[in-house]
Amino acid sequence: MELQGRQEDFKAKGAALLVLGSHPETMEAAREQASSHHITYPILYDRETDATRSLGLWSDHMEMPWMGYVILDKSGRIVAGEQQIDESIGSGPRNVDRILAALEKSREATAPASRVLER
Repeated sequence: MELQGRQEDFKAKGAALLVLGSHPETMEAAREQASSHHITYPILYDRETDATRSLGLWSDHMEMPWMGYVILDKSGRIVAGEQQIDESIGSGPRNVDRILAALEKSREATAPASRVLER
């Protein structure tokens, strides 16, 4: 829910939010959550968990996705992410701040080196 109110922070960094839902949550439960919280960013439902697994967000041990994030560049390459984020009550703002910091760090790491002109 914290992400909904922070979309402009991502937009200011040239990024867009996309949430990936999967088993064990049902698609209907994801729709209900999105509707009840007035979520306007896209939520994709990964029925077969293929995308969740390929992004490294699936726990075989728990048989469910990690509560984490990935940052993809424009070519679809993973440039940052964490499998586990803090799920404690009130941790939402800190988690979003961590994601935004990782986004900024990944952008700095992939930015072309500035050129110095000599006279």
